[in-house]
Amino acid sequence: MKFSDKLYQKVHYLWKETSEKSFLIEMAKGTLDEARFKNYIVQDYLYLLDYIDIISHVSNFADSVQLKDFFYRIMNETKNEIYRVHIPNMEKFGICCDNVTSYRKAHVINEYVGYIRNNLYKEGFLACLLALLHCSWIYAYIGKSLTKKYFFEICKSPYKFWFDAYTCSEYVEANRMWIDIFDNEVANIGTNEKEKLYQIFETCAHYENKFWSMF
Repeated sequence: MKFSDKLYQKVHYLWKETSEKSFLIEMAKGTLDEARFKNYIVQDYLYLLDYIDIISHVSNFADSVQLKDFFYRIMNETKNEIYRVHIPNMEKFGICCDNVTSYRKAHVINEYVGYIRNNLYKEGFLACLLALLHCSWIYAYIGKSLTKKYFFEICKSPYKFWFDAYTCSEYVEANRMWIDIFDNEVANIGTNEKEKLYQIFETCAHYENKFWSMF
């Protein structure tokens, strides 16, 4: 069994709990109030700005051309995610990207971002790589599981674009590549280090649960 499979088993109960949040279900069914979505899209955009900055920093620790190319692709895919999902919807609500940083970032996002950054400097490259992977992976999980469960409702939902963004081939392939690269990077690490990575992944899952609960 790959290490990524064990990670998935470790947090699946939390991911399932996240995917059952009322916000996500209402978005799938098309009943979500626009004001709640506006709050989400702004907060998620603010989070992704930090996310991209962390990817840029952690890429400096990459020790191979393959890894550097991977980070370049992930950074571009994250930017494309912003252009596919966030910017059009912020514009829809009259929010200018140049002014969005004036919005107050939620406390849980500051905590989550701080946790990811600290992992790079306290626990090292692999720990930060894993924390970043968690965000990408859980979005792929949410998109897939809800699309499977609410397929017909999503087809009619005004938020269909959101589910399309996280189930499209580009996003799924980038996430799969990330998982494969991580499995390769952890192939020869010891048991103690693996235990630390399990804890980090589970902590990230708890942060994601808090993030989705606030909407």
